[in-house]
Amino acid sequence: MRNGFFLALLLSLTISCQAQVANQLAPEAFKSQIEKEEGAFKILDLRTDKEVSEGMVPGAEQLDFLADDFDSKLSELNKSTTYYIYCRSGGRSGRALTQMTELGFKKVYELQGGMNAWKTAGLETE
Repeated sequence: MRNGFFLALLLSLTISCQAQVANQLAPEAFKSQIEKEEGAFKILDLRTDKEVSEGMVPGAEQLDFLADDFDSKLSELNKSTTYYIYCRSGGRSGRALTQMTELGFKKVYELQGGMNAWKTAGLETE
């Protein structure tokens, strides 16, 4: 019976990780999906003020992952809205994706490689 429990736990974790990987989009796919998006959506830049001053994905709003009030601001967001999230290289946005999934957000897409990958792809910033 213990083996069954551990197998079920492993399967659950595997499915969770696969769902998160499926929500990661390469820069061009991230941009393309935003351009095709219909309905309410938000682009969240999870970087610090200093990082944001170096340019943002057009249309993004800052929600600093490292700020003391990040968790409370995140919990205030509408869970039915579609979110596109990114940070500098993917570490913070990966943790935020996990957190948002656990909080019950319906659609969250992460920019794979973050703003570093966006800039390397030569995509526009504002």
